[in-house]
Amino acid sequence: MTTGRAASVTAADRSSPGRAKRRPGRPANSSTDETVAVVLAAARRQFAAHGYAGTSNRTVAAAAGLAHTAIYNHFGSKARLFTAVFVDVQDLLVDELERSARAAPTEPPLPRALLDAIEALRAADPSYVEFLASMYVEVRRHPELRQVFQGGEPFPILATFRKLAAEPAPTAPGADSESSMWLWISFALGLAQLGALADPRTFATTVDLFRRGVAIVRTDGADSPRSGGVGS
Repeated sequence: MTTGRAASVTAADRSSPGRAKRRPGRPANSSTDETVAVVLAAARRQFAAHGYAGTSNRTVAAAAGLAHTAIYNHFGSKARLFTAVFVDVQDLLVDELERSARAAPTEPPLPRALLDAIEALRAADPSYVEFLASMYVEVRRHPELRQVFQGGEPFPILATFRKLAAEPAPTAPGADSESSMWLWISFALGLAQLGALADPRTFATTVDLFRRGVAIVRTDGADSPRSGGVGS
């Protein structure tokens, strides 16, 4: 099953210099937005396929068709490159979550917006969800990444999840907004894992079952107090 949303992601892919130009977190010494976009796409695919330890600035440069010095000039270190890839993927995920929420403003945005967003990212390029599926493990595994991701200002994706989680949705009764936010983040990571591991048919079928389950829960919830979640 597809939602027809993949085209919006493809049109907004990071190969677009205009889109890269307005994204936060770009290194100040980038020579061109187009080069940065090419490097980010190559790095995303390398990190997704080989992990953080199995990827080097040289392998990313080779995949991007650039001299390895270009990576150092633009990003400085592998940790900064990994962080820039995450910011890039995060921004696309935020865009798709907000797009889905706007498309049906009278409906609870979750989990529909997550299902829409992960489907769209996977259809545009599987490496988007493959990167998301592994990045939290990589952050816990490597101190230089933990320093970036566990310190400083929170990433915007947290604010987006917090906002969407504040809307009515099938979560545990009595859950506060912070707990609901982390529930949906966990759900998003699980969807990313599914998108990374499952074949296209299995992924589409599973997402469709999620959508049907949510519809049943909401229908039941309109007539009874049982609205604890999918399959409750």
